[in-house]
Amino acid sequence: MGMRGPAPKPPVLKLLEGNRGKRPINLADGVNPTVEVPSIPKHLRREARKEWKRITPHLYELGLISQIDRAALEMYCQVYGHMVELNIAQGKRIDALIARGVDYYEAVEATSIMSTASGYKQESALVSTIKNLRKECLNYLQQFGLSPSARARVTPSNNQLSLPGMGQEQTGWGSFKTA
Repeated sequence: MGMRGPAPKPPVLKLLEGNRGKRPINLADGVNPTVEVPSIPKHLRREARKEWKRITPHLYELGLISQIDRAALEMYCQVYGHMVELNIAQGKRIDALIARGVDYYEAVEATSIMSTASGYKQESALVSTIKNLRKECLNYLQQFGLSPSARARVTPSNNQLSLPGMGQEQTGWGSFKTA
């Protein structure tokens, strides 16, 4: 079940907007771990590793990653990687059918819909698994504030080097460190 009511604003955003409610703002609210990228788990497969390397600089720049996030980030990358691998596998099945002379759309249907023993059509196990992985992936993305609706519900750590747009020079892509 989702959260009810409007998404809470992070204290930093309230400060930037001028604190219209005039209530005291505590910038130290919540857990504020040191912003750093955890080391990449050695057991991650190729697609999961690629996603880890792609997403961690963005999380670092936004102040949304620390050592304590390693397990959640690992699970997200594993789910994402598995979803990509299954999409590639389905694409290869489609390509194999096309190579045998099957029309593209018929090949897509043949890899997406299966007939039961009684003749009923149902979604293939592969498509069903991909769909479930997409839902799981979205759940992990929301934990890191990486969907449009989730961005307002996460608060960056105030232990980051500088807050984006706060007048200090941005650190740039190559400056993040992994532990």
